[in-house]
Amino acid sequence: MNMIAIESSTQICSVSSFIEGHLVNVFETDQPMSHSKNLPIMLKAAIKDFNSIKDIDSFSISIGPGSFTSLRISMSLVKGIAFSLNANIVPVPTLESINYQINDNDLHYVILDCYKDKCFVQEFKGASTYSEPYIESIKNLSKIESGSFYGYSEKVKNDEFEINIIKPSSILIGNFAINNIDRLLDSSSKDIKPIYLSEHEYVKINDSKSRK
Repeated sequence: MNMIAIESSTQICSVSSFIEGHLVNVFETDQPMSHSKNLPIMLKAAIKDFNSIKDIDSFSISIGPGSFTSLRISMSLVKGIAFSLNANIVPVPTLESINYQINDNDLHYVILDCYKDKCFVQEFKGASTYSEPYIESIKNLSKIESGSFYGYSEKVKNDEFEINIIKPSSILIGNFAINNIDRLLDSSSKDIKPIYLSEHEYVKINDSKSRK
């Protein structure tokens, strides 16, 4: 499988190329507020790893939860390229891609920074999801007495609780997509939407419409 993978759910902007299922290259920056500038450049560089742009079978893309604006930027770019090539788009839930790197059979938590003093959270038991993604305050997360934390946060302090750091990356997105392609691949690529979380709901927002 020849694939380009994209991760843009946080300030990290990352693009990787995979040829015949193997990682070839990765382009990455954590420059804040730069996805609209850097992502097209990274995609262009990744495409050059293939003999021809027509050799690309699929684009795997992080769908969140995360920065909704950044996710929409990457989704719009990928849809434009993929549709012109008649290539597949593989949607990858961000927290599940991080959990794919974790070897913990007990109940545990994968988190990413949200807004203010809150984090995106999802519970897992081993490789299986144990909850839908949700939003929780750092204060409430610090009260949890059992279960390890994994993921990436610049807000959580060491004296609040310990996080086993795993940064979001297009490498994780690509590997997860390649190994779960049958479950993730949807023939209706035009309907792929980023995950949007409020404090009380879990929904996928139609990215062809503005959120009111």
